[in-house]
Amino acid sequence: MQMSSDTSNSAKSDPPPQGFQQKGFQSVLWSAHDDNDDDLVFTIYFRGESEKDWRVLKDKLTQHFYAWDTASMPDGAYYLKIVASDSPSNPADQALWGARESDRFVVANTPPRIENLRAGSGLLNTKASFDAVAASGAIARAEYSIDAGEWQLVFPVDGLSDAPKESYFMQLPGLPSGEHTLAVRVTDDFNNSATAKTTINVQPHGGSR
Repeated sequence: MQMSSDTSNSAKSDPPPQGFQQKGFQSVLWSAHDDNDDDLVFTIYFRGESEKDWRVLKDKLTQHFYAWDTASMPDGAYYLKIVASDSPSNPADQALWGARESDRFVVANTPPRIENLRAGSGLLNTKASFDAVAASGAIARAEYSIDAGEWQLVFPVDGLSDAPKESYFMQLPGLPSGEHTLAVRVTDDFNNSATAKTTINVQPHGGSR
């Protein structure tokens, strides 16, 4: 009995289950071959990176893929083990089995945080700043929007989005006097996102708040 596994989202000839490529879902695909062409049944086990015991994730599977919602799993690194058995075609005392462990994969569903969001009207333009902190991985992208307008990309102060914490500074010229809403949105490299907003009062003739 030969097996291989893959925790990527690559497609197979069989139609994937609902939620296979949805955010928050992890998927595993595998191949298995029995020299006698016996019917196979699969059990999937999982364990955390710092754990020793395997726990059943799903049993009595006949398809060669599985996707599940990871919302009930704490953020962290995990491994899967897939066990194949030819028990459907053989007596219990003659059934054979084979197993294969997956590569390490990461569950990260906690959104990043937006901290220290500040904005105010200065003599020449409006200035804003904020920090973004990723719960897992790094901050991948940050954007801002004025008065529910289109999202505009903003780069971190150091010019490169590659760290768990990034700081941002923006100058927003040309805002007319009056009250405006500044919204910011940050996304980490696991595609978790968070938004925050603040109100800016732009005074006539470049006056301060």
